[in-house]
Amino acid sequence: MIILPEEHFLIHMETRNLSYTVKRAVKNETTRQVEMTILFLLEGKMTVRYRDEDFRMTEEDIILINPGTEYEIIECTDALYGIAVYPMQLMSDILKNSRMMFYCNSVVDMSHSYRDLRDILFELTAEYTEDSHKSSAYNASLMLKLLDCLVENYQLEVNDLADEETEADARMREMMQYILSNLDRDINLNELADSMFVSASTLSRIFKKHTGVYFADYVMQLRVQSSLQLLRSTKQTVTQIALTCGFANSASFNRSFRKVMGIAPTDYRKKFQEESIPEEVIEENTEEDIREELKEKGYKKLRGEKRFTALIDLKEKPGVKYEKTWNRIMNVGAMSDLTKANMQYHTLFINEHLHFRYFRVWSVFSQKMMLFDGRSIGVYNYDTVDQVLDFFVQHHLQLFLDFGRRPEVAFSSENKPIFYNEEYIDFVSREAWESLLEDFITHIVSRYGLGVVSNWIFELPRDNWHDLSHPEQGIYKGEYDFFNAFKFFYETIRSKIPGAEVGGIGSVIRYDEDYLREFFGKCLEDNIKPDFVSFLLFPYEAPAERLLSSDPEAQTLGKAVTEENKNIRFMVISKNSDYEEEQIDKITVFMKSSGLEDVKTYITEWNNSISNRNALNDSCFRAAYMVRKLINIYDKVDTINIMCASDWISSYMDTVGIANGGIGLLTKDTIRKPAYYAIDFMNQLGEYVIDRTDKFIVSRKENGDIYIVCHNFSWFRENYVMQDEDVDILENRPMIFEDEKELNLLIRLKNFGDPGEYCVKRRTMNDINGSILGEWSKFQFNTRLTRQDIKYLEAICLPNLSQSVYSVSGKGDTMELELKLEPHEICIIHIFRT
Repeated sequence: MIILPEEHFLIHMETRNLSYTVKRAVKNETTRQVEMTILFLLEGKMTVRYRDEDFRMTEEDIILINPGTEYEIIECTDALYGIAVYPMQLMSDILKNSRMMFYCNSVVDMSHSYRDLRDILFELTAEYTEDSHKSSAYNASLMLKLLDCLVENYQLEVNDLADEETEADARMREMMQYILSNLDRDINLNELADSMFVSASTLSRIFKKHTGVYFADYVMQLRVQSSLQLLRSTKQTVTQIALTCGFANSASFNRSFRKVMGIAPTDYRKKFQEESIPEEVIEENTEEDIREELKEKGYKKLRGEKRFTALIDLKEKPGVKYEKTWNRIMNVGAMSDLTKANMQYHTLFINEHLHFRYFRVWSVFSQKMMLFDGRSIGVYNYDTVDQVLDFFVQHHLQLFLDFGRRPEVAFSSENKPIFYNEEYIDFVSREAWESLLEDFITHIVSRYGLGVVSNWIFELPRDNWHDLSHPEQGIYKGEYDFFNAFKFFYETIRSKIPGAEVGGIGSVIRYDEDYLREFFGKCLEDNIKPDFVSFLLFPYEAPAERLLSSDPEAQTLGKAVTEENKNIRFMVISKNSDYEEEQIDKITVFMKSSGLEDVKTYITEWNNSISNRNALNDSCFRAAYMVRKLINIYDKVDTINIMCASDWISSYMDTVGIANGGIGLLTKDTIRKPAYYAIDFMNQLGEYVIDRTDKFIVSRKENGDIYIVCHNFSWFRENYVMQDEDVDILENRPMIFEDEKELNLLIRLKNFGDPGEYCVKRRTMNDINGSILGEWSKFQFNTRLTRQDIKYLEAICLPNLSQSVYSVSGKGDTMELELKLEPHEICIIHIFRT
């Protein structure tokens, strides 16, 4: 026999009232908790009124209710929620700081991901569902784990409140902490006042003003409230309960209990016991029903995970030939950027490793290229231009030249430029622009030969500067019309380089559809049929309070920032995770209805963000975003151009880190980001697509090898999208996504192939394996690394490689691939005969 020490029973007394239950929400249910309480919404919707504010909870939201406060469920729809309760005695005994405060509200708090709390709460829900342990020890351990997580990550420092609360608020907070920490002990307002260096009358007045009751009455009500559970669920005597709850004796307890509850404690216990059998049955039935419902919904398997299963018959689906539209054209930067050795090196690196066929260069007519002053017609200096073009021709790289007007700009967030410079040549007239364009085309034909430049692509995009409302800032000064400029551009290139592709006009379908319809209607009337129509694709939409379609100044992503508009949010990230797919469908409908169904569709600029200071650009989120979108839209357009090759495109005084949130696939030190590997994985797909789902794409090569690319992508939560995008990794600001759970993916390949052994190779990129942010974090995001350190990061930022062998015994066998993917993980599976 093992005799447990007395301390064991003390600990048992401290932890036995830890509880986690699951309930159906009841509208207008009001609760005043003596204990600290955590609400965790498992399903449905629920609005909680707490401290005079309404919080609309959606699935997996968490709200912590501080002890001694009241909350009310004012609205609910099919809401099932968990309740974790911590007795104040335990809080006082085990916490080192009795005045510790917590702030935990996932509805409004953007500074935490809440994944840590959700994982534990889902585990508590699984334990509650199965109810299989012989004691409450495991449940208590999870509750203490949850409390530890709160202490370590959600503790509210007193200094955090100093700037926001008044002196009276601070004193009220101290009084509440004192009451709750000493509810089972002697509470003396005078002693508290002395410790706070204020009179007892002052504290009493402050307390009455904030709560509506006197200090002593409030303490009495809380003590009575805390006694109810003991009367209902224990065999302690009334005297024992009185002393446990902080009353001096049973007489004082009886008197207070009658005042609050209207009956004596013994009568309350007797009344509860008389009604306990039917109530208990009802309670058990209700609790059992909830447990059964939770089991049916899979909570016993821990809902912190998500599952996806697919069966693919390789005999029925031999595969369909397709084009890899994502690796045809890569955006590299302004022509002046390509005069720099680092940009040229990154261009060659991308070409060698990712095999893009074209490289898109803009700002051809930039002042930095020193072509001419915009006035002296016929006098042109091509030295700097030739330096750039020679580089591409000598390395056999095909060019995509964008002749539009474009500022030198980098954004930290929408309408928040880091730098902004208008560098376009200030053409004094239409004649000056047309003369340079014609001479430029003649020059490149003469220098490189018609055979070379006939393989190039030429684009004239439109932006807001081309509107009649800004004739003084258009391609040239004077009376200006973009259609006439495009017509001259098209006819000049057609006449001098007949084999080259010509097109435009770089629009956003959501805002420019009416203009596009009119513009291309004129083109067809004048027998102008472009080889391609170009569009921009970014996941932005107008906020509800401002419609961009009615504001011509806000209809492009390159809008200039002025004093008048610098504080206006013209665009916000779309809440719709399928936004890009819907815009592509809209483009397809437009092309068919405008008589352009046989004209190519080019997405010339695409990314998850326009920000060049957003840590998401360096993260696995962007990689998973790219894989998911490319799987969904690769066959709906003729090319989709990623923004962009290198972080050097937005280098500035503030880019001192190893990664700075730029939109490049490569950091300035040539460290490959997760987005780089998204393209690399997609490039490895076979020539035939066998099947695709929302989570993966299956392909086959000519030699029969199978390649599968998978992802565990999740979009932003609704309460994140209205925030600025300048996410600074050095502040370690967490991202808030709709779904941050591990994905259990089961892919079953039926009729796999001939009997034998097959090798299954898996390459994985996630926050732990190969991510630049994950690896750099091991250096505490230090910006003063040695060249050797950087070389180490360059070498270590690689996908994890693993391999297994699978035996196929019969020709009709099914191969099962069981994969676990971390949030925003991407992976590629290569299956081949050994």
